[in-house]
Amino acid sequence: MLHKRKLVPKRPAFFYWYILLGFTNDTFMKRLFIAIPLVAGSELMQLLQKLQSGLRHDRIKWVNPSQIHLTLKFLGETPDKDIPLIIKAMDETANGRPSFQLMFDKAGIFGSRYAPRVIWIGQQQSNEYVLSLGNDVLEAMHKLGFERDSQNFVPHLTLGRIQELRDKHAFQQLMNNLQPGPYLQCIVQEFKLYESKLRPQGPIHTPLHTTFLRS
Repeated sequence: MLHKRKLVPKRPAFFYWYILLGFTNDTFMKRLFIAIPLVAGSELMQLLQKLQSGLRHDRIKWVNPSQIHLTLKFLGETPDKDIPLIIKAMDETANGRPSFQLMFDKAGIFGSRYAPRVIWIGQQQSNEYVLSLGNDVLEAMHKLGFERDSQNFVPHLTLGRIQELRDKHAFQQLMNNLQPGPYLQCIVQEFKLYESKLRPQGPIHTPLHTTFLRS
């Protein structure tokens, strides 16, 4: 007498690759970063419009203003099982820390004037509150095994990543003629853990946890 064969649900192809690479349900990865969420106001939108109009013939990848944020720490590909430890460390870092005012009133570039790479806005004067929060987050993540960046924490917002400039002299002139800020100012009351999913149209940032500062 033939016994009926028990049907086993078919697994997707990638499932077997995960097994071969040693991944389990506890080690699926997420691309994570910790950041202060921000809202682009009229001043920042005017600055972006001026830059995009003046540099319309150049190849620049502009940041979506609806997703603008101040990155405190980029964690990269991280196992799901580590997320509770990250959240605990974030909350401990914020314990008793007051909310604070933040302002970005300076525009600049990373790279040299001959080979600029990034257009950004930052601060003319250092803000001790955001520097303290940023460095404490870096230290907390370092204790969890995330290496500190080689450079010191410098609060800035990336506006565009330069791929090719047709006229570097005209670019430098435009940057030099920008009116001083403030371009963005707000009260910081929280910072968040985000998951970032990369897409051809641009990344999607999904908040996974919010840590609140004392109001």
